[in-house]
Amino acid sequence: MTIKKPVSQKSSTEFEKIERVINAGSPPAPTAEMPLSKEIKFQMVIPPELCQAIDEARKLTKTSRRAWLLQAAQEKLEREGKL
Repeated sequence: MTIKKPVSQKSSTEFEKIERVINAGSPPAPTAEMPLSKEIKFQMVIPPELCQAIDEARKLTKTSRRAWLLQAAQEKLEREGKL
């Protein structure tokens, strides 16, 4: 006779936490001004102090660095009327 581990039922709050983690790294949704296009990949090096400041700022929204930086760049370009 085999012994099986009992299957536990996850609460809805656990599923919500999982959904937040899955969706946290999503980039901003494309808008009419910014249509969906192929992404360009590049590597970026930033000073540790700037990285720490970014991490502190994004803690409030719990977004990934990538998503936070994309959103910040988009907001700046929109303010300057270049997007």
